[in-house]
Amino acid sequence: MNKIGMIAAALALGISSAQADFTQGLLARWSFNDNSNEAKALTDDVGGLTMKRSAIGSDSKFKVNADGSVTLGGGVILFSDAVNSASEKFGVLADGGTIWCRIKYLNAPAGGPFFSFGLVNAVAPGDWAQLVLTPFFASEGLGSRAKGPGKLETGMASGHLPVKVGEYANVAIVFNGKTKKVTLFVDGKTADRHSPMTKLDAFQSLMIGRLKASSAQQMQIDEIRVYNTPLSAEWIDEIEPLEGK
Repeated sequence: MNKIGMIAAALALGISSAQADFTQGLLARWSFNDNSNEAKALTDDVGGLTMKRSAIGSDSKFKVNADGSVTLGGGVILFSDAVNSASEKFGVLADGGTIWCRIKYLNAPAGGPFFSFGLVNAVAPGDWAQLVLTPFFASEGLGSRAKGPGKLETGMASGHLPVKVGEYANVAIVFNGKTKKVTLFVDGKTADRHSPMTKLDAFQSLMIGRLKASSAQQMQIDEIRVYNTPLSAEWIDEIEPLEGK
């Protein structure tokens, strides 16, 4: 390879490395990498937003792990009420956005479906009407759920995407008000659903954990992100979890 070719290859490699993690439009990211104490672990490393922890069930186990993840018992939730539709920063999500999470389900659903992360309009286990944009885990696999104003909503009765208990999965849920579409991504596989709404219903917080059901799944979260645009499959594939320092 001549010198020009070597320089071009090096530049291309540098560009590729720089683009290994897609961060354009990233509004918030909880990587949980600072495990020196719980408060630091639950602080967003983009804008400094904090998550709160609440135990609303008997399985109140919570642990900040040395590998930069958090483990939640079936009765524990984490939530950030700064992520709400009245916020100038996060209100844009009502028209379209992406929530991406690297998650490990530690037990299979029993009597579900279970909703493990997403936008909600109440900080509580919740009814269907309180779940604004979330994936759900049923016996058939992962599905999606979105709610618009009034009685407008979109869900999945079939076509669930597979996920393995005990293994990490990269899961994203995307709402696009312009195309009226809700898309679920699980480790490179996609499931699209057309929706009747151009806008999501009002939401009060981003929540992780026991979003619905009297008992819920235990899970381990490595990272969760919020993007201000509906990302395509190609861009979602570029997302890489932030490694601990």
